Amino acid sequence: RAGAEMVESMACATVPKIVLTLNHASGAGYYAMAGQGFDPHFTFGWPTARIGVMEGDSAIQALFSAELERLQGQPLPDDLKAAMDRTRADYERWLDARYAAARGHVDAVIDPMETRDVLAFALEATLSRSQHLPLETL
Repeated sequence: RAGAEMVESMACATVPKIVLTLNHASGAGYYAMAGQGFDPHFTFGWPTARIGVMEGDSAIQALFSAELERLQGQPLPDDLKAAMDRTRADYERWLDARYAAARGHVDAVIDPMETRDVLAFALEATLSRSQHLPLETL
């Protein structure tokens, strides 16, 4: 219930939405905290940011869980190990902040030392963007 209220609040928010990802941003939490579905005004990431649908280990569980369950503690076949390693490597690459920026998932990867200036710019740029929704629309 609390999660649904959080998502509703974010969807109905009329204040500027400025996202700064410092580290991990994946799964439902990424979307709930002003992810792209909420059309944030600005999205920034530090070079340490990891942005994506899920982490590599979660993807491996999702993709290979049936095979891993079937093997139940037996040694993994080499082809399965190789496929899992490729998947993990793919997700490591896809989660990189530079990969996200190159695909428009973040507006910029910023130097942590410039965070204050970048956020000040974003706040100034969005000052006139706030909306006032009639109460009956909420």
